[in-house]
Amino acid sequence: MDRFFLTTAIYYINDKPHLGSVSETIAADFIARYQRKLGREVLFSTGTDEHSQKVERTALAAGQPVEQYTAAAAASWKALFDRLAISYSRFIRTTDADHIKVVQEMFQKLYDQGDIYKGSYDGWYCLKDEAFLLESDLVEGKCPHCGLEVQHVSEVNYFFRLSKYQDALLAWYEQHPDFVQPPMRSNELVNVMRGGLRDISVSRSTVKWGVPVPFDTDQTVYVWFDALINYATVAGYGTDRFATDWPADLHLIGKDITRFHGIIWPAMLMALNIPLPRHVFAHGFWNFEGEKMSKSLGNVVDPAALIENLSRLIGIDEPMAVDALRYYLCREGTYGLDVDFSSQRLLLRFNTDLANDLGNLLNRTLNMYAKFRPQIEGQPFEPKASLAELFATTLASVSTDYSNLQFSAGLEKTWMLVNVLNKMIEDDKPWALAKSGDAAGLATHLATLLTGLWYVANLVEPCMPTVSDRLLGAIRRPQAAWSDLAWRGPGSDLPEESSTVLFPRIQPDQLEDFLAAQTARKTGGTTAAPSAVAEASGLITIDDVSKVQLRVATILEAERVPETDKLIKLRVKVGSEERTIVAGIGKHYDPGVLVGKQIVIVANLQPRKLKGITSQGMLLAASVGDEMALLAPMAVLPDGAEVH
Repeated sequence: MDRFFLTTAIYYINDKPHLGSVSETIAADFIARYQRKLGREVLFSTGTDEHSQKVERTALAAGQPVEQYTAAAAASWKALFDRLAISYSRFIRTTDADHIKVVQEMFQKLYDQGDIYKGSYDGWYCLKDEAFLLESDLVEGKCPHCGLEVQHVSEVNYFFRLSKYQDALLAWYEQHPDFVQPPMRSNELVNVMRGGLRDISVSRSTVKWGVPVPFDTDQTVYVWFDALINYATVAGYGTDRFATDWPADLHLIGKDITRFHGIIWPAMLMALNIPLPRHVFAHGFWNFEGEKMSKSLGNVVDPAALIENLSRLIGIDEPMAVDALRYYLCREGTYGLDVDFSSQRLLLRFNTDLANDLGNLLNRTLNMYAKFRPQIEGQPFEPKASLAELFATTLASVSTDYSNLQFSAGLEKTWMLVNVLNKMIEDDKPWALAKSGDAAGLATHLATLLTGLWYVANLVEPCMPTVSDRLLGAIRRPQAAWSDLAWRGPGSDLPEESSTVLFPRIQPDQLEDFLAAQTARKTGGTTAAPSAVAEASGLITIDDVSKVQLRVATILEAERVPETDKLIKLRVKVGSEERTIVAGIGKHYDPGVLVGKQIVIVANLQPRKLKGITSQGMLLAASVGDEMALLAPMAVLPDGAEVH
């Protein structure tokens, strides 16, 4: 059986889990479940990074022995991942005995062969990020990553000869252009290496909470050197299993730690004559109103609280609330780029995609099957042959998207099948078939719905395992390997229940309660504004309509927003005023063709930040499938003209 080894980064023990960290782990779980669907044996690791000076200080401040503090913190991370249905093979802690042994063995070997040597470090150090920094790295004298103050450090340490492997690393990147993804991250690292690599400090003399250097007990191994080695520990370094489980197929990491995983870790492996990982994928951040989530800004979204609010206030059990969150995180935005979190968008996805589209399809199918079952007894029960190609080609396309970590695109194509089945009900009018006595047509219609649901349930399993199991339980069909999905009827094992409500539609009072709870947790505020409730429910009032000011505007300038594939920054003229609007139209329009065009905008929308750019309005566009068209007046009108 083929094997597949993937990892998340391991998480700082003294940080509380937040949306960004759990989204990485959920994405890794999506990949692991999909690879199992392909028939592969999966080794999937995640865990906690527990050594460092800041961990020791946090434990001291809490009045706890550091061992007790780290054990309790690791347990809380593990409990949350279990709650999120993360199917990891190993939850590794850097305090695990086998990991400490591997770190010391590797450190000793590198020292013995001359790749680690003793020297002195004099420079800057960020305690929060546990990072050594050059003077040129600092931004206004502060850490370029977290923005906090840095310390000047002068001490005798051990150094790794990173500079020795500069040429080998550059050659590797040239020979393996897809080693680091997305390409923009690879390009960044190549530019860093071409600028010259310096040897790095890999031990600390002032930190006692860490892995002791095996030949110098006055020193501990630098936390990042220690943490990176966890991947080799999971794969069984030093045992017979290592030859089978290594190299890793995929390291899934955040974009802020690409230098460690794309330069330092490969160089360490080269020095040890160990094969390099096959791929490193650096994803973007979850932002809140255009800003990176952080405790200092007070905009961190607590996933545990979010799940509890969904379950308690919306009225679904916790496993289904978990799947609703998993779906939103995988469906919203292009994986690899930054994405904005919105409680309103989460609820909109719940009501439209999950309740209206998928949940309603299942409920209607089961109700019709129970009602019409006596009329179709004895009839051939096979799905429409005309849909076989559509479902087969969609299966192949979704597989490609999942393999390329384009979760949203794959789920969008899956929902295309859901919509095909819902539309088929309206087109075929099974109630009319039953009334006219067309038993054969009615049987084919119901067989098509049940077979289509079987496909959909299997396609969504990597994202929503509980939903998948409950869908399949309702239609009495099994989970299937990707290769076993075929356009064939359900056989004799048919549904018995008349209905199953997977996702009850959220009502306005429930929406208000949920949004209020989310707002109160972050800001101490009270209830959400009625307009927020209206947006999440999909309904508006005449009062809402009267508040919207639509105006004609002319595009003066247009340019792509860096590090995104869909955002375009526009400078538009609205009457005598010029303003900036950031629009998600980059996949459909080249900036060059937009200049000079007249468009229609929402002129009184509250400004918001996207990728750090203040957007002062929203343009109007229509879309069908992959096609999009901007709304524009049929004749040239004065800028600022009101649209009624």
